[in-house]
Parts: sequence; C-alpha cells; structure tokens
Amino acid sequence: MLSAIVLLSAAPGRGPAFESVRAPAPGVTELLPALVIPAASAVAIATLGLVALLFFGRDRSRRDLLLYALLAAGLTTYLAAGLPLWSNDPGRLRAALALLLPALAYLLLLRFLELPHTRVRLALLALPAAGLVLVIAVPSAGRVSGWLEAASLIVFGGAALLDLARLHRPDGALLFAATAALLLAALFDAAASRDVLLPGLSPPPLVGPAFLLFTALLLVAVADQGRMILERATTDSLTGLPNRATFLDRARRELARAERSGSSLALAMLDIDRFKRFNDRYGHQAGDRVLAQAGRAVAGAVRGIDIAGRYGGEELVLVLVDVEADAAVAAVERVRAAIAEVRLPNVQEAVTASAGVALHHGAFDSADVAGLIRRADQALYQSKEEGRDRTTLESRGPDHPTSPAEVRYR
Repeated sequence: MLSAIVLLSAAPGRGPAFESVRAPAPGVTELLPALVIPAASAVAIATLGLVALLFFGRDRSRRDLLLYALLAAGLTTYLAAGLPLWSNDPGRLRAALALLLPALAYLLLLRFLELPHTRVRLALLALPAAGLVLVIAVPSAGRVSGWLEAASLIVFGGAALLDLARLHRPDGALLFAATAALLLAALFDAAASRDVLLPGLSPPPLVGPAFLLFTALLLVAVADQGRMILERATTDSLTGLPNRATFLDRARRELARAERSGSSLALAMLDIDRFKRFNDRYGHQAGDRVLAQAGRAVAGAVRGIDIAGRYGGEELVLVLVDVEADAAVAAVERVRAAIAEVRLPNVQEAVTASAGVALHHGAFDSADVAGLIRRADQALYQSKEEGRDRTTLESRGPDHPTSPAEVRYR
C-alpha cells in the first residue's frame, strides 16, 4: 500500500525544482482543473487523515493509523503546495515531501501487512535520507534531486509490488491492483509534468484521486482482514467448525429461544471411535486429517439452522433445533454416516463414531447447556459400553416430565 504513496513522489515536476522559468500566468479557464481536482483531493485526504488520527487516539497500539495520518498530512501538503496560487516558490518543500512520502508509505505497508523490517528493507530508507540532505544542503541541485525523487518512487513502488506479489492472503491481489493503479497515476503525473506525455497540455494531477481510490480498496482489505481475525477467534482451525467457546455461546442462545417459544431441541455428543489407537498406529498427522474430514462431513450433514462444533479432542457436539426424539436420532445417524465416509489414502481402517443424544422440551422442561452436555455425554458413554458405532438416546426416569400435563415445577 505504501508503494501507492510513493508514487506521490512522482508528481513533483510541476514545482520550480524542475522548471527554471515560469510560464505566463494561465487564465481562469485553464486554472480551474488545476485548482479543483488537487484542492478537492487534498481536502478529502486531510479528512481521512484526521479520522485515522482520532482512531489512533482511542487505540494507541494501532500505529498503522498514525502512519496513515502522517502520510495523509504529507500528501495534503504536497498537493496544496502544487496549487498555482502561491507567489513564493514551494519547490523545495515539494521535493522534500516527494522523497519522504514514498518511504513513509512503505513503512505503512510493512505495518499493515505485518511484514518484518529486514535489513534489506531498512536499507532502502537510505535513499530518501540522502536525497533529503541534498535538497536541504544544496538548493540549486534541483536536477539531481529530481532524479532521486524518481528513483525513490521506482525503488519503493517496486519493493511494495514485489512484497504484495509474494503475499498468500485473499486480499493480496486487491492490494496489488490498487497499488499498481496508484503507481501508474503517479508515473503519469510525472511524465505529463515534464511534457513527456501530452506535450503542451497541463492535465490536473491524478495522484490525489488515485490515492482516494486506493484508500477505498484498502478499507475493503481491512474489512476482510477483520473478518478473518473474527473467524480465527471463533473457528476451530482443524475441523473448520465453531470452537468450544463459540458453540457454547450459540447453544445458550438457542436454548433460551427454545424456552421462550416452547419448542424442543436436542444436544448430541459424538466421539470418533478408537481415535487414540488410530493416532498411535498411523501417526498424529493422519489423526488430524481424520478430524479435518470429519468436521467437513458434519458441516455438510446438518441443517442450516442446527449448530455443530468441536468440543475438544476427538469430540464433536451438535444442537438440533425443533426436533423430537425420532427426528433427533435420525439427524445424528445422518451425521455418523457422513463421518463413516471419511477415507484416508493407504489406510484400510474404517472411521466410525459413537453418539449420545439428550432432549430438551422447552414447553415443560428446565435445563442449562452444561446439564444437557452431561446428559448427552452419559448417553455417549452408554454407546461406548454397548460396542461403539451407534447412537443412544438418553433414557429419563419417571421423575422427569414428558408432557406439559406432568410439569411439577419449572
């Protein structure tokens, strides 16, 4: 993303550092595009920078927001200094910013992508540092500083695109395209300012609008990154099912809904049979593959309204919504059949699972999730005792009501 901004450095040609003689003052008609587009871009970028700074004030650990705010302030100043309104020559200021902004943008990219600051990456910062010293110490070296600014754009832009091309993440292609577009806009500005493109014309700078487009695409990447972080926090990485904490939270909400509406639900515990022996015989990697495929099988066998999760180890857990006893057992049998379809290369042993089911009648029963898990686990233990590879429905004694008419308390 940084490369994006390094491009800004490419547009400095409109400053006096690149022109020894000023052209006659343009008329109002010629002045409007050169004023409106960069001025509007500068205002929008300054606003975004202020928002980023406010968010950084609330969370000081987000240094990427601080870097973005600094970058936005620098780019705003760069665009404002290029407006054809100033009597004084802002060439040195723009030249200095053109050197610093690419480096600042690169640091922002490294921070956003959580890339390490290797010696090679840090060594790139020597280029803008040397150029800045030259701009300050030798004001007349405008032509040399112009080459340094162009080199800064190419070096940091190329490094950014190279880092993005190596990314293995869903938003890598999006960020690469956004950065490349910004780079092209900056290169166009640089070429147009030197009459390499469109000679005799003075098109408005495109780097400001390109940076705004880049920011919009970056926000898409940030949203996608937030989604991935949430998924990592709530999903079991091995099976792809909700992890224990997430499952328990959803199960509590579903249980509360069942008691409000008077509907019924079932909680089922499943355990991969002889999983320890399988691990000892074929290795833990094979065991992990069994769990991963079992997780996918379970996710494909339950309804969209049901909840499946990994409870721990080789134990999986289900909440089946709006089901009675027969429907609950049938649903668990479908899940067990899906698990039985799991096959590993060069492994002849079949994968089976045992299950226990506990029912909850919201109209006349009282329970909590922990109690339902204990009851389902007891039924699971009975399945193990009776030979595994089966489903057992809990048997509740006569002291438990089976209809509203038998309710004694709630």
